[in-house]
Amino acid sequence: MPLLQQEGEIEPDRSRRYLVEGLLFSMYLVFGISWLAYAPLMQELSVAFDLSKADGGLLISLVSLAKAFVPLFAGAMAARLGMHRALLVGSCFAALAIFIPFMPNKIALLAGRFLFGVGGAIIVTLMGPMVMTWFKKDELPMVTGLNNVAVNTGITVALYVTIPASKHLGWKNALVMFGALCAGLAVLWAVFGAEGPLTGKPKATPGAVEGKPSIMEVLKRPETYWLGLAFTGPLSLYLALNSFLPLHYQLAFGLERSAASQMTGLFNLVGIPVAVIGGFLCAKLGKRRPLIIVAGLAMPVSSYLLVFSPEHSTRVVGAVILGASLFLYVAPLFTIPMELPNIDPARVALMMGCVFSLAYIISTVSP
Repeated sequence: MPLLQQEGEIEPDRSRRYLVEGLLFSMYLVFGISWLAYAPLMQELSVAFDLSKADGGLLISLVSLAKAFVPLFAGAMAARLGMHRALLVGSCFAALAIFIPFMPNKIALLAGRFLFGVGGAIIVTLMGPMVMTWFKKDELPMVTGLNNVAVNTGITVALYVTIPASKHLGWKNALVMFGALCAGLAVLWAVFGAEGPLTGKPKATPGAVEGKPSIMEVLKRPETYWLGLAFTGPLSLYLALNSFLPLHYQLAFGLERSAASQMTGLFNLVGIPVAVIGGFLCAKLGKRRPLIIVAGLAMPVSSYLLVFSPEHSTRVVGAVILGASLFLYVAPLFTIPMELPNIDPARVALMMGCVFSLAYIISTVSP
């Protein structure tokens, strides 16, 4: 596959690019904490807001639903406003997490969660295009692998920390504390965030595109649909397991709430270093397809062991293998759009918007 050729590159300021990357990673990490912190607290939330079991599922899936429709608009917004301002809009929506625990009723709570999800949808869509303006193409696999594990790091933190935090602070104060992290990162992004000097503009080649990007232009590329389908299966599996495993472990195997949450967090925890390793292998080997295929083959077997095995040790093995497979494919898959011929960061933003929308529209039903 031809690699993106960049012309007129200016060497980015090293300290500034790491600051921007750190902010991007942190914004999506704290979003992940506030997203899944609601799952371990479902009992308290059900009492406080009179939630049914279906309502409880909506608290998680509405965030995913926002990611089904917003990414398309996020790409278009970035093309019009610039990626820095568009990401600021996203971080402000994510910062609404600080107010959601104070919602007066169930409808307001669910609406707040959807708006919170809008923020995450904007952030995840534009992270990749933004780092293209700060990092050269040979550095992108590592950075992409790291960024795509940010939300999973946050989810892991939520699954391990939420119950202890709620015992010490109360469930409402714990959620407010997590939301305050989102608000703080929004302020930091407003002050220190910026687009980098690398344009990612392709060299003139036959068939090169000119002018402003459009959604229709991206929708005409077959890569958009292949990437979307490749992302849909693992995403559906991931959302389903994170949503129902804690309660499943309590009912099927008699685990306490904290133990059930920590067991669910295990495959997230394993995936964090694997995603970084996947980025390293992707950069060193120059191969994409083998890593994606190996990960895809391991997912169904390890999922079965994790969910249905009566032996705790076997479930642990399943969690480790599943965590590795769910994250090994991330860097190879999401580096592909950045390496396509005749593409730049603005077009990558639109393509990723289409990919995320397709994947989340289908996977929203999985929880």
